[in-house]
Amino acid sequence: MSVPAAATRSRRWRAAAPLAVGLLLAVLPAPAGLARNAWLYFALFAAVVVGLVLEPIPAAAVGFVGVAVAAVARLVEPSPAASISWALSGFQDRTVWLIFGAFVFSIGYAKTGLGRRIALGLVRALGGRTLGLGYAIALADLALAPGTPSNTARSAGTLFPVIRSIPGLYGSEPGPSARRIGAYVMWTAFAATAVTSSTFVTALAPNAAALAFVKQGAGLDVTWTQWLFGFWPVGLLLLAAVPLLVYVVYPPEIRTSREVPAWAAQEIGRMGPIRRQEKLMAALVVLAVFLWVTGSNPAISLPLLGSQFVDATAVVLLANALMLVTRVVEWDDVLGHAGAWNILVWFATLVALADGLNRMGFVAWVSRSFAS
Repeated sequence: MSVPAAATRSRRWRAAAPLAVGLLLAVLPAPAGLARNAWLYFALFAAVVVGLVLEPIPAAAVGFVGVAVAAVARLVEPSPAASISWALSGFQDRTVWLIFGAFVFSIGYAKTGLGRRIALGLVRALGGRTLGLGYAIALADLALAPGTPSNTARSAGTLFPVIRSIPGLYGSEPGPSARRIGAYVMWTAFAATAVTSSTFVTALAPNAAALAFVKQGAGLDVTWTQWLFGFWPVGLLLLAAVPLLVYVVYPPEIRTSREVPAWAAQEIGRMGPIRRQEKLMAALVVLAVFLWVTGSNPAISLPLLGSQFVDATAVVLLANALMLVTRVVEWDDVLGHAGAWNILVWFATLVALADGLNRMGFVAWVSRSFAS
């Protein structure tokens, strides 16, 4: 079979599987205690989940199609007006906009060069020994994590362009020479981003999606600070252990890396002195993290804000507004960031679909069934 024919067959199979799952469930009788309409909605929901896994079309489009079908068929709300209100309800969710705003932060990191400067600075300070280089990579990832809700953008887009030049300093390339230092550097970067992605709500988009589902299903609202302090005791230990564990389990042949700090200093020199835009970006990140930590505690009184609760989404939207006003990022930069808008549509539709399960009584029915 030719490659185009195989690809066509694969696409057809991936498109047919969600439809088959949805239709199969739809024709089955509704279980006892569950309304027929709720069962039909679950069949649609299951088809969307299969579509998200197989991706016959992009994931955000799968969710969009699912919400559109449910809205037109009025599976969740009986009246047309209420049905479309439900379909668009996900775009009102705070967590969805929190992640969108955090993506705008990542634009600022990349455009100003601040992310690259932070990574190079840590490599220059800690890269004299290979183990220290591992910790520099982990700490650089941690420093960028609160404002970069994509480990692809953070690890591959910011850190990898910095660290990919390091193995070449020692002739360590993919293949027989990889174990000199290159394999250690890459493994540490890969493992560290898995830890930092879990440390902050805004470090990985699915974190916020999980919280949105918890809120819809259980009515539990977890704040940015609660997530941080809940994971921090384990996260700190993991982050401290990752470079050392990789060093022991997959040891590099080169244990000292004196050329690395000199190379990092040279790269920082090429960047020139810290520019105004970088300073503004750093100040806005510090402001956002400060308000995330202090503003979610009603017992703390903030200037101008008093002891009022400061929502994490309001903080990130304020920071985004200041980034636009100070020209750290331009509006065209935001418009051109396909990943941010893709996540906005994807999560908004998923939140609405999850809310539909709750409204239809499906979640309560499952809870009662398991309880009995």
